[in-house]
Amino acid sequence: MSSQPARLSLHWGTDDTVEDINRYVNGGFHPIRLGDVLRSDVANYRILHKLGRGSFATVWLAATMEDAQLSCSYHYRPKFVALKICVADADSQHELNIHSRLPPAQDRHVLQLLDDFSVHGPNGAHVVLVHDVLGSPADLTDLVQNQVRQLCKQLVQGVAFLHSHGITHGDIHAGNIGVCLPTLDGHSEDDILDYFGPPEISPILPRQPLPRPLDTLPPYLTPPIALAYYLKERNPSFVLSPLQIEIMDLGNATIVDEHPRPSCTPATVCAPEIMFERVTTKTDPPATFASDIWSLACTLYEIAFQARIFHFASPSNTLLVDMAKLCGGIPPEWVVYFDTSGLPKALDGTISRSAADKEWKRKVDHYARKWTEKDDIDGFVDFLRMMLKLDPGARPSAIEVLNHSWFVNR
Repeated sequence: MSSQPARLSLHWGTDDTVEDINRYVNGGFHPIRLGDVLRSDVANYRILHKLGRGSFATVWLAATMEDAQLSCSYHYRPKFVALKICVADADSQHELNIHSRLPPAQDRHVLQLLDDFSVHGPNGAHVVLVHDVLGSPADLTDLVQNQVRQLCKQLVQGVAFLHSHGITHGDIHAGNIGVCLPTLDGHSEDDILDYFGPPEISPILPRQPLPRPLDTLPPYLTPPIALAYYLKERNPSFVLSPLQIEIMDLGNATIVDEHPRPSCTPATVCAPEIMFERVTTKTDPPATFASDIWSLACTLYEIAFQARIFHFASPSNTLLVDMAKLCGGIPPEWVVYFDTSGLPKALDGTISRSAADKEWKRKVDHYARKWTEKDDIDGFVDFLRMMLKLDPGARPSAIEVLNHSWFVNR
């Protein structure tokens, strides 16, 4: 039996704003220093700051560098881009294949790759995906509230675009939705970095000597910056312009004609048919177009109401019951499990269509103060409930969602 490697203990601990230092091992993250230059066949990119991190990648703000052999103009202004540096053992070719199937389109609202290349380091070979810099909707709540219908439509258009090309996203949630920052390149590197000030770095000093080379680790960790805050404060044209959103992270997407992959949808937005299998069989069935629609509805709810539809969700009987209560029924395939789990007595008749109607009315009354009559919160709730069906076969397609009256009759 192989033993798990001991977790790295540091003299100065870090919080959850940075990535797990224990992922800097063979097959894991690539160590980065601010100022590093990464080179592809078409451009050189200088790392300026961190934009984010996830389980399978770190994301960095970078500026393209002037090629002295091609240009000596003092008017040169870099383009700012995001570099997604994948862990070495990620199936990055799969994500590249997904991107290659997606043509340019006017209303695609799915992130487009600008460049891709590989970088070799002490932890292996890492694919680097280059794309436009995006902001988080969570950093723009005041602007989002005034553009809810427009942003919801764009998100549905993005899902419809993926589905029309035979692609299930499988990981739709607010963290994978980005807001375009089209005016960013009009700002200087100095202005941006001065606004955020010196990075809050946490030096990496292990308590014990390492059994592996020290160069597998970065010299420090640093939390990400939120460029949306900078633009809101320094750029009036950005604040006044309509927002545009794009769906990010196709690493967990699947193509309809390829071998299915286990789902990895977060519990807060996970479709009930997948969650039921997680709870009862400890397996993860593949995501589907129908499970994307459930996740889409949960994400639209969060964008519109700035709250999650299922709070503190985790695979459990509690979450299954919450789903049943929200939808007003129990699927036939759940009945036997509910009976053997002793749940009917605990539920005491709380799952019914009328109880679900009351719960939705409570939600409407709570959030209505932020909505005008023109916004039509009742129409929006009807729109959500159309998608939030326990039976995946009863959920509409993304195109049918796009044709809902909440979009069309406006």
